[in-house]
Amino acid sequence: MQTHCGGKPCGAQWRRPLSLFVGLLVIVVFLSGCSVKRLAADVVGDALTGDSESFASDDDPDLIREAIPFGLKTIESLLTSSPSHRGLLLSAAKGFTTYAYLLQDEADRLEEQDRSRTRLLRARIKRLYLRGRQYAFRGLELDYPRFEALLRRDQVAVLARTRAEDAPFLYWAGLSWGGALSAGSDDLALVSEAPLFAALVRRVVDVHERYEAGAAHEFLISYEAGRPGGSAGLAREHFRRAQALTNTPRASLFVALAEGLSIKEQNLDEFKALLASALAVDPDREPKGRLVNVLAQRRAQWLLARIPELFLDTDHKEVAP
Repeated sequence: MQTHCGGKPCGAQWRRPLSLFVGLLVIVVFLSGCSVKRLAADVVGDALTGDSESFASDDDPDLIREAIPFGLKTIESLLTSSPSHRGLLLSAAKGFTTYAYLLQDEADRLEEQDRSRTRLLRARIKRLYLRGRQYAFRGLELDYPRFEALLRRDQVAVLARTRAEDAPFLYWAGLSWGGALSAGSDDLALVSEAPLFAALVRRVVDVHERYEAGAAHEFLISYEAGRPGGSAGLAREHFRRAQALTNTPRASLFVALAEGLSIKEQNLDEFKALLASALAVDPDREPKGRLVNVLAQRRAQWLLARIPELFLDTDHKEVAP
């Protein structure tokens, strides 16, 4: 005699959950194999590294700064199973570099209040930038074995082999390397390596000038303005070229020239005009660039408030924003 539960054999009530449990058990056992772990990491990695605009379109830099670490550790975990996944490597390079920059912005604001804490924070920032550089080099070494080592020996020959599709890794390797120097400017080894990271970014201009709407030119504005013996003329030319390559105004371009060159030349009128242009940019006009514009405008306000410190012979009442 068969016992019925709710009009169905009682065993039937267990069939579906048991089938689901067995299916899950099969998946767990199946995924215990290394090759399948890698397959799973590849699938998840592809999903994670798609063209998501959720971070870039956010208008709250502090929220993004707090959210990034979890994503970075997830990406690193996946990379242990799929170490050659290009999307994951690029996301790691971008993510660590972006996180380091967000912390660097915080360190700049904190410096006058707590120099000891700022010093520790900058040491961490430098490590994060170098971690981003490591992932960018790993991405380049998928096609160019020993890329970093060979770059240090003969940068011209090594970079001559790179192509347009290498632009993302070249750019983020150079950007993170330069960021490490900005956070650790007393590191003489990094100072001596400046020509190397500049060469990486210049190669982006050569092979894919339009990458990220001329981002390489924007980097080179700051590089030429800030390096010993740098060219003010080249910095301005990179500024003009970057403007020509972007469809909508980008606040960070104006901030880069103002902070890099106007202060150096003590050109207060240009400084204020450039930062006014940065603040006039509508962050909502280009949603994919909203976060970058908000960050740049926040820095513009901070720089304007520091005019008496940055420029000689200024009347605080006259120049305060």
